[in-house]
Parts: sequence; C-alpha cells; structure tokens
Amino acid sequence: MNVLTRSREMNAGRASIASPPRAERMRRMRWRDTRLWLGLGLMIIAMAWGASLMSNSESTVTVWRATRDLVPGALPIVEPVAVSLGAAAESYARADAPIEGRMTLPVSAGSLVPMAAIGAAPSTGTRRVTIPVDPLHAPIDLAAGDRVDVWATASDGGQTSIAPPSLVLPQVLVVSADRESVGVGGEIAVVIEVPQAEVSAAIAAIRSGAVDLAAVPITDSLGSDSSDAGLR
Repeated sequence: MNVLTRSREMNAGRASIASPPRAERMRRMRWRDTRLWLGLGLMIIAMAWGASLMSNSESTVTVWRATRDLVPGALPIVEPVAVSLGAAAESYARADAPIEGRMTLPVSAGSLVPMAAIGAAPSTGTRRVTIPVDPLHAPIDLAAGDRVDVWATASDGGQTSIAPPSLVLPQVLVVSADRESVGVGGEIAVVIEVPQAEVSAAIAAIRSGAVDLAAVPITDSLGSDSSDAGLR
C-alpha cells in the first residue's frame, strides 16, 4: 500500500509540474489567431480614416465655380462649391461675397473662378435696356452672360416689313433673359447692357418694328474685350 501511495503522489506531482507549460502554450497560440490581427487592422484603418475626414473638413473652403463657359467681358455666371484647396485657396474667388466685376480671362464651365480672371466692375458709362423679343426671334438657350447682335426690322405697324433688317447694336451683353415671364404680345423680356451713347439706338430698334437677337459665337466674343475695356 505504501508503494501505491508513493506512486500516486509522484504522478500527482508530475501532473502539477507539467500543467503550467501547457497553459503557456495556449496563450502563445492565441496571439497567432488571424481574427485577432484582423480586428486590430480594422481598428487602425478606422482611426486613420476618421483622422483624414477631420483633416479634410478643416481645410475645405467654399469658392465660386462657373456654371457655363465665361468669356472676357461676360458676367460671371457662377455657383458655390466646397472644395479642398490648401494654400491655393487664396487664388480663387470666395463664395462669401458676390463677384462685382467682369471676366477678363476665359473660364470653362465647371472650373473654379480664379481671382486673376475677374476685372473691375463696369463704370457708369453703360445703361441697361429691356427689349421685348419674340421667343422665336432669339436663341433658345439665351442666358445672362451671352453676347448678341441686335437686329431691327422696320414695319408699317402690322406684319409687313418696309425695309430689310439692319444691325443696330453689335455684340451687346445680355444681363438677363426671362423666358418664364411673357408679355401681352407673347414676347420675353431680354435685358441688355449698352454704352450710354447707344441707348437711343436700342429704344429706336424696339419701337421701329420686330427685333431679332443673333447669338455671337464665343470666339467672336473674345474680341469684344477690348471694346469693353474703354467702358471701365
């Protein structure tokens, strides 16, 4: 019996001595678990993404973006857009204030408007005249910032023309074209900007008979910048 008792005690002691290494091996195996490393990686990615979003939001500024092609001398038809420009933000027109001047350099639709492309506001040497125009006698896509030639066709008070059409005002700037507002005779109101000396010619064209507006191509409008320079 003493021999059996000693054998059991020795086996129990050996078992107690061998158990700690087994637990240590289990702990070591746990650090090799793929799910653990995957979780740590996702956490690091999420932290980096959040930091990036905070950094971008702090550097975002709201500037003006052209909604259509803008040519020199045209009104700036723009919309606000929030972008991240960093140190270059000072080179573009901020949307916290309206643009007062005219374009001096061309800017394509969808592009940000640089400060260098904006000139001084026009002087008091121009006047705005509203011309009633039949919708079929004006470009379908006529909008503010376009340039048009104003043609007049004299009539005897009816539909009969008494003279061929004549060019009254070349390459004038369209300030607004409201196709939603139609007059009694079905005309739309088109506001143009003309030199003060040409106001009488514009009014005479309105009263002489039918008025037609011919769109001036952008390539031709570029040459009108020099004539506008004398008005500033």
